[in-house]
Parts: sequence; C-alpha cells; structure tokens
Amino acid sequence: MPAFFTSSLAKTCRSENCEIVMKAIKPTEETSAVFSLGMTLLIVALMWSVSSWGYYALVDALALERGYDQAPMRVSGYYLMWSVVAAAAFWSVLSSRLTLSLVTGHIRMLLPALSIFGTYVAVILPLLPEVSVELAPPNPPEFMFASAWYYLPKSTDILFQQVLISAMVFSAARTKISLPAISLGMAVLFGGFHLLLALEGFTALYVIRFTIAASIFGLFVPYLYLRTRHGFRWAYGLHWSFYAVDATITHLMLGAPSWL
Repeated sequence: MPAFFTSSLAKTCRSENCEIVMKAIKPTEETSAVFSLGMTLLIVALMWSVSSWGYYALVDALALERGYDQAPMRVSGYYLMWSVVAAAAFWSVLSSRLTLSLVTGHIRMLLPALSIFGTYVAVILPLLPEVSVELAPPNPPEFMFASAWYYLPKSTDILFQQVLISAMVFSAARTKISLPAISLGMAVLFGGFHLLLALEGFTALYVIRFTIAASIFGLFVPYLYLRTRHGFRWAYGLHWSFYAVDATITHLMLGAPSWL
C-alpha cells in the first residue's frame, strides 16, 4: 500500500477499529526481515549461477583447459570483482561488519595463515605422488592436476563464497530464526549449491563428496559468524583448509605408484 495513503489514513483515523486496521496494513519489522531474507536468497542464487557461467565463458574466451591454473591472475581478479559486487549488493546487511578497522584486522590476521597455506601447496604438496591419469576419474576437477598457482584464484573464489554465506546468515538472523534452524538451512543450501557440480559433468563420487563436505560446513558456519568474535576469519580459514586437505588426500589415494 502506498506510504502517502497509510499516512493520510493515520491522520484521519482515530478510533480503536482504525488502529486495528492500521496495524494490519502496516508492514511489521519481522515481515520486512523475512522479505529481505527472501530477496537475499534469490540474489545469492543468481550471483552463484551467473558467476559460475561467467567463469566458464572466460575460460572459453581465453581458450584454456584449466582457468585457475593457466590464468591465475585473471581468474583471481574475476572473483575479486564478484566479491566486491556481492558486498555492495548486501551492504545493508554487511556494512557494520565491513568497517575499515575490521577489514584491516581480518587482512592482518589472515595473511600469515594464507602464507602458511601457500607454502604448503607450493612446497609440500608437490612432494606427494602425482595424481595418476589412469586412476583419475573422467572429466577430473581442476585441482587434481593443478600447480600451486591454482590456489591463488581459489582464495578469491572462497572470499566470494564467504560474502554470500555471511549475507545469508546475517539476513536469517535478522528474522529472529534460531541458530539451529539457520544452521540446518545453511547445510541444505550450501550443500545444494554444490549439487550443481553434476551439471558440469563431474563424477557422482566427486559431487557427493563435495556436497557432503559443503553441508557439514554449512551446518557449522552460522555458529562461527553469529557466536564467535571474528567469524569471518574462522570461516574463511576452515573453508580454505578444506581444499588443502582434500588435495592431499587426493594425491595420496590417486597418486601414481613409483613403478609407473
């Protein structure tokens, strides 16, 4: 209902019945929060889909087989751009958590962790057995045969995902939904997003593994954002570490035997 109409009605209506009518037609704070959450989920789904499509369009345009590994700077910039776009889109929800002092604090604390991660994938991971082409699944994911450069754009990809996750978590919290309910919802949503990997031709085992991991992460990430002091740091660090652990397990399980 137009604002000028409700304003005029409020001025001319003074009876008890009119007050009841005004309460009925005036949007409540809870209703507004629920609507905002619905819009957030819609925009997140749209950004997730469009960014994924855009990545493959970029890879095709550059005639690459593995975008993360072969064009790390361009793909890093691509997902960094999406991170900025997402932060701007959800500014009303995230602005209080994106102050200069908080952002610089996150950067200062995460740089040492990222340095450790970078050293691991650049120095330790190459010492493990190389993934065997014979043992690898058909249409393998990029990271199986990637160099350490793969993890540079992956870092900005994770940043983009965390912006989307935090927007969903904080929007849900505004509706007064309980933490267990938010956790369950995030497990379903974040796990569900990873089911879309099946549309990209990956094997069922790969899709199931990542979907389960994403669901478990989604179950715990609301607690990190809503109950810990620096939830973003914990969420980002855990998200990044999953890829390092998964790559390690992949090399150990699918590594070429020494006699090959």
